[in-house]
Amino acid sequence: RKMLFSYRKAGAHNYHLYEMGVDGAGLRQLTSGEFDDFEPTYLPGGEILFVSTRCRRWVSCWKTHVGIMHRCDSKGGNIRPVSCNIEHDNTPWMLPDGRVLYMRWEYVDRSQMDFHHLWAMFPDGTGQAIVYGNQSPGTVMIDAKPIPGTRKLIASFSPGHGANEHSGRVAIVSPDIGPDDPAAVQQFSNMGALIRDPFPVSEDCFILAQNNRILVMDGSGKWEPLYTHTA
Repeated sequence: RKMLFSYRKAGAHNYHLYEMGVDGAGLRQLTSGEFDDFEPTYLPGGEILFVSTRCRRWVSCWKTHVGIMHRCDSKGGNIRPVSCNIEHDNTPWMLPDGRVLYMRWEYVDRSQMDFHHLWAMFPDGTGQAIVYGNQSPGTVMIDAKPIPGTRKLIASFSPGHGANEHSGRVAIVSPDIGPDDPAAVQQFSNMGALIRDPFPVSEDCFILAQNNRILVMDGSGKWEPLYTHTA
């Protein structure tokens, strides 16, 4: 009955975490300070996992703060890091097996622009391991979520070093086939423009954002507009 989001007030410099009811009531600010806090998700025990620049690092090849995963209690207190990545972690999301799925920018003795793949860890930061794609350069595998009732994932496969707002192609990933097997991925290229924010309702129903529209897609890749926003 609640939702988490990241928000930066007009005139402010940093994004912070907020929570409110799905009916719009009970808005409250959870985090504050000189850091950016974003991409929050609830943990089963009521705590919150999110990405933050509180690690005080800079991208090794650019003028950008690094965001890695942190954890806090339900009121935004007791913040501590649960990742030691030197570059970005992004879009954490719970898996049915109790681990956290996320995108890790892998940048240890490798190309600085090519390896952004799907990893998983336990909510306390232990057991970090590749899920898919660590030998597949040139794609940012982001916004991944488990498909209910299956062991598959849906994700946005953003081209190259990544497009704005995580835009990419819809991709269904079957990690059980193998963490580096190209056959484990089914990409849908029939959507026209790139999509964003894929969300699985079931194995045969997915919600996607595209430009000013929300689309619905079935498991075969057939889609139709669900809503179009007009100013």
